[in-house]
Amino acid sequence: MTYLTSAGWTVLAPERSELDLSRLDSVHEFAAGLPALDGLVLNAGVNNPTLLSEASAEDWAHTFAVNTESSLVLLHTVGAAMADRGSGRIVAISSAYASRARRGRGMYGASKAALEALVRTAAVELSPSGVMVNAIAPGFVDTELTRQNNDQAAIDALLERLPVGRLAATEEVARAVEFLLSLDNAYITGQVLAVDGGWACT
Repeated sequence: MTYLTSAGWTVLAPERSELDLSRLDSVHEFAAGLPALDGLVLNAGVNNPTLLSEASAEDWAHTFAVNTESSLVLLHTVGAAMADRGSGRIVAISSAYASRARRGRGMYGASKAALEALVRTAAVELSPSGVMVNAIAPGFVDTELTRQNNDQAAIDALLERLPVGRLAATEEVARAVEFLLSLDNAYITGQVLAVDGGWACT
């Protein structure tokens, strides 16, 4: 958010007390009160590493509600409003795990793969009206969640596989998001841009 603000965007970022992404009624209520938007970033993400054999139906439902279904509601409502105006940019934050497997990341990866499918379909449906829809698939970013889900030994093992040899800074992901949100992006739509330090190449 700080990077987008410094780049000249006015950012509306609801607190968790204002928007519960696990409840579709909360998402619908929030979407109904939004002003006209030039850009939308679908940045929801819950990642609770769990083996497939141990994940409950409730775990799956919660993960998909937050990571996928909330984005579908916002794609529908905000995307339709953008299409009516004839312009807009939407960027969803996916994950390298949408296309790469790792033990314990099945629910998260499946929810993000579904999000990428929504992005491609939304691009086909909205781009004729001037709305560009894309996704960013970050690799390993130096965030609290990354360090919560990976001890230092796991991070060191990941770094050995990363061609750039380090975790990404959040600003490096934000720069890619800002480009796809900007009017400089006039012809890129339906794409998933990997910002992963080359991890997908290994």
